[in-house]
Amino acid sequence: MGVRLHRSIVVERGKRQEATEFAANVSAYIDENWGVPVTWGMEVGGTVGKVHWWSDYESMAHLEDILGKSLVDQGYLDLVDSVVDAFVGAAEDTLVYTM
Repeated sequence: MGVRLHRSIVVERGKRQEATEFAANVSAYIDENWGVPVTWGMEVGGTVGKVHWWSDYESMAHLEDILGKSLVDQGYLDLVDSVVDAFVGAAEDTLVYTM
């Protein structure tokens, strides 16, 4: 059994290019630096302009380890800080145990 993290956030009007560049860059950063492959995409129905990320973890402890890295890794924090105006509100996370 593992854990899947699904994170999503709405893109600010007129900021789609910045948001998609960030989505690709942060996904690659997490894979290259923390060893967690991340898939991302844009919503085409429902909330148009919403970015989604999916990543899988061996266990809740593995996810907690990675979330801890996200709080102190300066490269990651710099990426996030570079696009604070590209999104509306806060990200929404959903955790799912995978079978």
